[in-house]
Amino acid sequence: MPDTPRPSAPRLIVRLHALLEALRDGPRELGELIAMLGAAYPSAASIRRMLDRDLHDLAALGIEVERRTRPLRYTLRGGLPVFSTDELRVLALIRDTFDPRHPQAAQIGALLARLTAALTPRERQVYEQRSVRRAPVQPAIDYAPYAELIAQLERCIAVRQPVRFRYLPTSGRERLHAEVEPYEIEFFDRHFYLVGLTSLSRQILDFRIDRIRELSPLEQRRPPGSDRPRPLIRFRYRLAAALARGELSQRFERQQVVERLANGDVIVEAEGRSAFFIVQTILRYRGNAELLWPPALREQIAEEVRKLAALYHAGS
Repeated sequence: MPDTPRPSAPRLIVRLHALLEALRDGPRELGELIAMLGAAYPSAASIRRMLDRDLHDLAALGIEVERRTRPLRYTLRGGLPVFSTDELRVLALIRDTFDPRHPQAAQIGALLARLTAALTPRERQVYEQRSVRRAPVQPAIDYAPYAELIAQLERCIAVRQPVRFRYLPTSGRERLHAEVEPYEIEFFDRHFYLVGLTSLSRQILDFRIDRIRELSPLEQRRPPGSDRPRPLIRFRYRLAAALARGELSQRFERQQVVERLANGDVIVEAEGRSAFFIVQTILRYRGNAELLWPPALREQIAEEVRKLAALYHAGS
């Protein structure tokens, strides 16, 4: 049987694009490919031969398609990805989300550059449009110099290795934390925090990453099978009627309404990971929320309010 004649360049490009689109979402058996590529491969009798030739052309471009038998199945393994319009918009959203002051901004930028290096002019036009769905991660300070410190903490968290460090709190008096069990790193109020359990007070505290000094992992590690759930602080607060309409913002763990008052306010019971996080979040509600219980947390908020009142009265 004579070889199938080579198609013209535009037809070949259209066919290769259709083949990549068909393989993009996972392995395809031959029957699936024939059904999906009927318009691009009009001759059913020669589709296997045309398909083999197209796979050879893709390999020459650095795009590998693995072929397995029983059943005959094709899987896209390498080469430059083919993005849909929605995927290009997602990449643009990622690009516009991370501020240059994010500690991994350089790595994110490098990855996006690799993924978008071979975009067509039409694809690049879509990608370079500013995303209208914006949720920017903009740290208050430049955290790029702390990327290695964050990476070191992540390694300790992964193997459950306690750490020690010196810490400079807002009071300005440096303090040694001889043993902290690190739980996670969180982005809150435009800063990165290490959330960890201190061995001395057995409390979960939040340590701002840029204030950690002389971090050193300790030798001991928690053995496998000794998982200990992170303790949470249970509390109650009143939320004003204006904010209690509809679904409540899930700012805390296990949050539920336990009472509805006659004026429309609600009493909410919830759990939080630390006193700092609970106090700061309640204060952001301003006069629309009141922490009711426990008394120790309520006193912390009252002390913050007294400091603010003294500051503004002194300036009046």
